[in-house]
Amino acid sequence: MTVRGSCPGISDPMMTGDGLLARLACDAPIPIPEFIALCEASGAYGNGIIEVTQRGSLQFRGLTETSAPEFARKVSSLGVAACPARVLGPPLESEDDLLKRVRSRLAQADFASLGPKVSVLIDGGGRLHLDQLRADIRLRAVGGRFHLSLGGDAEAAVALGWVRSQDAEVAIERLAALIAGRGPSARARDFLSAADVATVHSALEPLVTAGERPEPRPSAEPIGIHVLETTAVAVGFALPFGHSTGSALQRFARAAALRGAHSIRPAPGRALLAVELSRTNAEHLVVVAEQEDFIVRPDDPRRYVVACTGIPGCASASVPTRELAPTLARVAGELLDGSVTIHLSGCAKGCAHPGRAALTFIGPDRVVVEGSADDTPHGTCSPAQLVAGIRRLSRERARHDGTSADFLAQMGGPGVVELIRGEPRVV
Repeated sequence: MTVRGSCPGISDPMMTGDGLLARLACDAPIPIPEFIALCEASGAYGNGIIEVTQRGSLQFRGLTETSAPEFARKVSSLGVAACPARVLGPPLESEDDLLKRVRSRLAQADFASLGPKVSVLIDGGGRLHLDQLRADIRLRAVGGRFHLSLGGDAEAAVALGWVRSQDAEVAIERLAALIAGRGPSARARDFLSAADVATVHSALEPLVTAGERPEPRPSAEPIGIHVLETTAVAVGFALPFGHSTGSALQRFARAAALRGAHSIRPAPGRALLAVELSRTNAEHLVVVAEQEDFIVRPDDPRRYVVACTGIPGCASASVPTRELAPTLARVAGELLDGSVTIHLSGCAKGCAHPGRAALTFIGPDRVVVEGSADDTPHGTCSPAQLVAGIRRLSRERARHDGTSADFLAQMGGPGVVELIRGEPRVV
C-alpha cells in the first residue's frame, strides 16, 4: 500500500478517508469498450467514484484491501496502456520515441532513488500544450530543438537553454541523476539557488546552448472541438470539480461510441477527450455531455472553483469541500469571470491546486487572498460565512469596472476577509 507523499498506482493504492485510491496514468487513448469496463469496475471493486486529476490521470476511489488486488488484475486484463505518471506528454499528440525512451530509462534501477513525485514534461508543441502544468524537468519543442527548464510551470520554471533533439534524452538523464543524488525527497525546486543552477549548467555541458526562452502561448483549452491530423475531430469536456460516477461515465461513453468515437483520453485540466468523431457527431455528443451535467463550455463558472475531495473522502480534510463547491459556483456570479480561481482545500496541503489562487479557503476556517493553502491566512470564517461572503463579494464586484482579479487586488487581503465576514470596513 502506498503512503501519503508518494503516487498511488493501480497495483499500489493509497489509503484515504473512503478506502483505497488507485491512480491510472495513460499514455494513449483508451478504447471505448475498455473505458466502459473501467467504469463498471469502479463500482464492482470500489465506490463508483471516478476522478480526473489536474494532470490528466484517472483515479478510482473506495477500493478495499480485498478488492484492490482484484481491481488491479481487472485493469491488467483490459490491456489499458498505463505509464509512469512522472513522464508527461500532450494528450492529442502521438506518443513519440523520446517519451517512450525516457519512461523506460527512468524506470531502471539506477534511478530508484528518484522521488516518486519528480516529473518530466516533454511538450511537442501541439494545440493542447502543457504550459500550465508544473514539472521538475520541462522540454518544449520549437523548430527542431527543445527549450529546457527546471521547476514550475512554463512561466515560472528556471530557463536552462536550448538542447538539440538528439541530445534531449541525455540532458534529462543528467538532470534526473542530479535530483536522485539528493535522495527520494529531492525535487527540482531544491536546485534553484545560484550555486545549484551553476552546478546544473556544468552537468549539462556541452549539450545546452544559451538563448531566450520561447514566447508564451495562450492557455490551452481542452473543452471544445479540436481538429486532428485526420479529417476527424476530438471533443473535450470537463468533470465538475474533477469527479463523476462510473455509471454517468458509462452512459457518456456508450453515447460516444454510438456517434462513432473510437476512444476516450483523459487530459490535463480534469478533462476527457472523445476522439475520432465527425464534427456533426461531436456537436451531438456535446448535448449528451451537458445532460450528464458535464462542463461543455469554457466559461462555465464551475471551472473556476477548484475543490479537493474533502470529508468524508479524505482523512486529512476537515470540511466537505465537494458539497460546498457547487454552492459557491452558483452564488459567485460575476466574480467568476475567468480572471480568478476559488480554491477549496480540506487541509493545508492544497492537493487539488498547489499553486496560488485569488481566494483560498482552508478547512476548517482559514482564508488566504492571492496565495496558496500553506500561506499565512488573512483571516478566518466558517463555511456558512464563506457562502454568504462570496455572494457579497459578487454584488460588490458588479459595481466595479475591470476584472475580478483587479477588484480583489484593489480590496486587498484584509478588505476581502472583512467583506466575507460581513464586517464594516475600517477606512
